[in-house]
Amino acid sequence: MPSELPDTAGEAPTGSESGADVLTQLAEAEAAEAQAHAEAAEAQARAEAARAAVRTAHARGDATRAETAIPPKSRGRRLAPALGVAVAGLTVGAALTLSGLMLRQHAVADAQRAHDDQVVEGALAGVTALLSIDHSRARADVQRVLERSTGEFREDFAKTADDFVATAEAQKVVTVANVKAAALESADGDGGVVLVAVDSEVTNAAGAKEDPRPFRMSVTVARDGARFKMSSLEFVP
Repeated sequence: MPSELPDTAGEAPTGSESGADVLTQLAEAEAAEAQAHAEAAEAQARAEAARAAVRTAHARGDATRAETAIPPKSRGRRLAPALGVAVAGLTVGAALTLSGLMLRQHAVADAQRAHDDQVVEGALAGVTALLSIDHSRARADVQRVLERSTGEFREDFAKTADDFVATAEAQKVVTVANVKAAALESADGDGGVVLVAVDSEVTNAAGAKEDPRPFRMSVTVARDGARFKMSSLEFVP
């Protein structure tokens, strides 16, 4: 009968097998430790990256605030154009005001000159009518004197108008006024006083011209409606 083989199931491993297991466990432990170190390094790197991102964000915020803030010099540079515009506006306003004042002054001066001219013209119209009488039309010439006069002079002349016409017709003379000069002595809104130098050229009944007769007169002019007319007359040396 053959002999039975020994049962090897459940027997303890040999020495060589136990050494292999230990090496395997050590290798696994080292690998686990290396992985742990790698994970720790990765976590540290992520933390450092996060801190760097935070620092970058702060830096950008500071830069933005710095750009937004206006330093004193920048404010001065920005205020300078505004002040320039304001000064220019004031200058233009002052120029316009001055121009307006000058225009008003010119308008007042023009109105005064026009008034003075009308006063002088009123005086010359009265004197010319008075010293220009033609016997052939004496009545019309006397009427022209009345139309160019007013006030006291007109009243007095109207009273003697008929006698004046009769004398001119009887003497058959022609007188023509030739104004040499005229100057405004004074004036106001209602009239003025005008000095007039005038020659009266006389032609007698025979048709002969006599020497001119010079006269100097102080003529007062007064407003009569829209016109200025002779209101009094005085002969002066």
